[in-house]
Amino acid sequence: MSGQDIRLVGPDGGGETVLAGYLFADPGFAVIGADPPAAVPQWGLFETAPAAAREKALAWQRHVREVECGLPGGPGSEGVVREQYDPARHTLAVREQAKAEELTAIGFGRVSRTTVQRMRLDYRSRACGGSSTTARPAPPVPPGGPTNELSPPSVKHCAAGVAVPRAPSTASSL
Repeated sequence: MSGQDIRLVGPDGGGETVLAGYLFADPGFAVIGADPPAAVPQWGLFETAPAAAREKALAWQRHVREVECGLPGGPGSEGVVREQYDPARHTLAVREQAKAEELTAIGFGRVSRTTVQRMRLDYRSRACGGSSTTARPAPPVPPGGPTNELSPPSVKHCAAGVAVPRAPSTASSL
């Protein structure tokens, strides 16, 4: 193994180099002699969340599914797709807006399309739960305040309260 490259050697001594991502993504890949990885139960973390957070997540789940596939029970479930959530007739943005208006009307509070979109993306990235069921620890804040690792040095200096050294410039140097 070298970086992302993994060299595989066959029984005849011949070999091939593959990227680690491709190798691990292949469903036929296994490490000989190793125990298969244990599957993480989807609801394992969900059950550890406070009851109010679980109720909120489950309340959102059917709405997210309806926006994505047209049916509150998810793809393949029984029922009739309501016109405003029909993926064959409306874009995802239009369905998100319709859901925001519906949720506001039934008493979820003031719900925007952005809120529906955020919840939908949370569900997709966390396999059910959204932001209400899983707590992500906040990253530590550096002494000068938050900065982006890709920030230019001048921004990092300002955030740390340090003067930025500058080269003298004049109109003639342009």
